[in-house]
Amino acid sequence: MSQRLRVLHILPSIHGYGAERLVVEFLKRLSSPQFDVALLTIYEPESDEYADLLFPVLHAGRKNRNDRLFLWRLISEIRRYRPDIVHTHTHVGKYWGRVAAVLASVPRIVHTEHNPCDFRRSPFEKVADWTLHRMTSRVITFFREQGKALVDFESLPSEKLCVIPNGLAFSKSSIDRQDARRRLGMEAASIAVMLVGRMEYQKNHILALRAFAALPEEIRKQTLLFFAGSGEEEDVLRGLAHALEIAGRVRFLGYRNDVPSLLAGVDLVLMTSWFEGMPLALLEAMIAGVPIVSTPWLGARNMLADGRFGFLTPGYEVPQVTAEIRRAVSQPRIRRDVAERAQRHVRDTYDIAHMVAAHREMYLCLGATA
Repeated sequence: MSQRLRVLHILPSIHGYGAERLVVEFLKRLSSPQFDVALLTIYEPESDEYADLLFPVLHAGRKNRNDRLFLWRLISEIRRYRPDIVHTHTHVGKYWGRVAAVLASVPRIVHTEHNPCDFRRSPFEKVADWTLHRMTSRVITFFREQGKALVDFESLPSEKLCVIPNGLAFSKSSIDRQDARRRLGMEAASIAVMLVGRMEYQKNHILALRAFAALPEEIRKQTLLFFAGSGEEEDVLRGLAHALEIAGRVRFLGYRNDVPSLLAGVDLVLMTSWFEGMPLALLEAMIAGVPIVSTPWLGARNMLADGRFGFLTPGYEVPQVTAEIRRAVSQPRIRRDVAERAQRHVRDTYDIAHMVAAHREMYLCLGATA
């Protein structure tokens, strides 16, 4: 092992939603006299736009899902960097990234499970989970109850589990609320509810639309529902909005890389997900002082302290979600108190510096045993 630990992270792309953005911000802060760090992307081609990053970016250049030769390029790039530790992320990293690291004879492999409670698995994936977990030094998740689910469902050896919450890079915001609301096309007296995330099964946008449509008319007519994100279900969601006769109160913003600045003009963030890890959208809402209504995905009770830092629905039924939206919208004082508690909590608990320090300690521990 070299004197400085060489740590290589594997991501599908730099351009993405929560996990991708967070890893890039994390890597900007990880380098130190003890570490050399780099990023290997699976899908992106080489580009000059990465020149301003503070770490090298390598590329496997996978063209599409039918491009199987990318695995050999992935292995080749790993061998070229000669890492002491490979750290993989997301679904493609969990399987292809770890397989490539094993075939490249990397001494230590770490995987962060960003969706620890997505238990949809093919028979092949179940076998791969069991096998790759035994070739992996550490599997990171965000809350203890999520870690227990991984141990129970994926037969992860408990001694390999590592709990490290996500963190945010805090800065003083100079974003003007009126400017943000103007960019959203908001009227002065309207209430803005926003759901942030890819338009796919996990985020359960259909529940958001049905719950919004079930609001009392006097609330619904003064409220706008914004979807920040794009994806394969967008056409279905647009059709459902028309079928529910709420299309005039729903705005599809598409993929946005400026969500933190838009949050300044939002009154409520809605999350209807079936499962999550530790969503960046909720951390950003908390730091922006925007109250949250969330379904009870595994980890939500930890993150929102059983309702102290957000409005938690008891389940996934439309009336349950509608009731919490109505409660948050109709009681501005309670909404403000919840948001202020969450804002103080996130600053005290989820600074990205804590996340970086925990990873450095884990890497050094692994390096000492290599």
